[in-house]
Amino acid sequence: MAGAPPLSALDVEEQQARVRAAVATRAGGLPWRRSRLGAAAKRAVDLALGSAALGAALPLMAAVGVAVRATSPGPVVLRQQRVGLDGELFTMWKFRSMRAEQPDGLVQYRGEVTRSDPRLTPIGAALRDWRLDELPQLFHVVSGKMSLVGPRPDLPVNLAAYRDEDLIRFAMPPGCTAWTLTRGLFENDWATRQAINAEYVTQWSFWLDLKILAGTVGVMLRQQATAPKVSEVPGGPPATTRRS
Repeated sequence: MAGAPPLSALDVEEQQARVRAAVATRAGGLPWRRSRLGAAAKRAVDLALGSAALGAALPLMAAVGVAVRATSPGPVVLRQQRVGLDGELFTMWKFRSMRAEQPDGLVQYRGEVTRSDPRLTPIGAALRDWRLDELPQLFHVVSGKMSLVGPRPDLPVNLAAYRDEDLIRFAMPPGCTAWTLTRGLFENDWATRQAINAEYVTQWSFWLDLKILAGTVGVMLRQQATAPKVSEVPGGPPATTRRS
């Protein structure tokens, strides 16, 4: 999803309070919260596989950085506020795939980014299709702000569009890949994806994470529904194709 106008501090605090209340209400019954062994195993996998993936990806990340710099003006890496565990905000890194509209490289339009979006850089569509723009998030996995598997980190401005029952998705760390990816991703609308994220949190297991990791490889190789066909704004009117 593209960048979005910032919320006021008061709006952010109100939405974070909604998240904390939703998590507190159900935290005791959530697998990742009540199983110390399972949570420790998840973190161990994140550290082991995340560190190995980060080391292996460094040459590719360097190449992507050079390509981003060569194909469009603006910063190579975007730093964007996202919602993490328990509604806490963190600064997420990703390679820039869209033409910079601001000095920090961000754009204002909120909708999902289709392959035909005119704001994409010459290599932007490929970066997004193959998730190469998300490689810097491996640093967040190693640091503990993200996990290899978990609901994708959303923008603070989208919190108001969540149903109360779906806010439980923030009861686990956000992930580099998610159950939504292996269950059709952009074949589903935004609201359906958030319901899947909430379902993941309530049904989480160590083995489900391994299944999602394996399934992610297949989805990437098949390039199955990796980009939306229409540009949807969470909580907005029905999705329509965005034209230049």
